[in-house]
Amino acid sequence: MSLKGTKLGLDVNVTDVLQNDNFIRGDLRFAFGSVDYTSNGTGSSSGLPDWYIEARLLFGKDWSTTSSVFSPYTGLGYRYLYNDARGISNTGYSGYRRESNYVYLPVGIIHRTALKNRSNLISTLEYDHLLTGKQVSSLSDVTGAGYSDFTNTQGSGYGLKLSIMYDNDIGAIGPYVHYWSIDQSDITLVYRYGVPNSYWVEPKNNTIEFGLKVSQQF
Repeated sequence: MSLKGTKLGLDVNVTDVLQNDNFIRGDLRFAFGSVDYTSNGTGSSSGLPDWYIEARLLFGKDWSTTSSVFSPYTGLGYRYLYNDARGISNTGYSGYRRESNYVYLPVGIIHRTALKNRSNLISTLEYDHLLTGKQVSSLSDVTGAGYSDFTNTQGSGYGLKLSIMYDNDIGAIGPYVHYWSIDQSDITLVYRYGVPNSYWVEPKNNTIEFGLKVSQQF
C-alpha cells in the first residue's frame, strides 16, 4: 500500500551559544495536510487527514576555518505521526486510524560557507538512529468487525535528512529531503469480540518527504 500527499509545515528553531563555541538547540516541527491511499488489496481513498509533529534537543560545537564553519551535533528526537483513514474505500473496505511514535538519536553536521554580498550557503546532513518505535492501530474503528485496538513495537530503523539553504540578510531558502526506513515490528495478538483471534505485524515501511523551506531569523 502507499500514501501520497502534500503538506504545509512550520519549523521553530531556538539556539543558545555556550562557552568554547558549544551550542544547544531546540527544534519543533509541525506539518499537516491530506494523503491519498492506494492498495492492490483494499482499493483506494482520497483526502485522508495526515499530520506529524517532531521535537528535538540538540547539542553541538562550532569548528571554524578561514571561510567555513563545521558544526557537528547530536541529541534526542521524537516524532509523532497521525493518519486518519476512517471511511470506506472504493472497493468497500473500511479504514482506521494509525499513530506512529519514534524516539531516535540524531547525529549530523552543518556546514556554513561564506559567499559574496554577506550571504552564506548552509548544508546539513543528518543520520537518525531509531531507538524505539510504537505503532498504534485503532482497529475498533472498523464498524461491526469487533476487533480490538493494538500496539506494535518497532525496534530497528533509521532516517536521513539533507538540506541546502541559501542565506542572506533577508532570510533563507532551499530544498530538503527527509527519509525514514523502519523495519518490521514485533508480532501482536489481536482480539475479536474479546476472544484471541489473529496475530498482526506492522510491515517494513519507507517514507520520503521532499520540499522547499523558507526561513527568517529573529
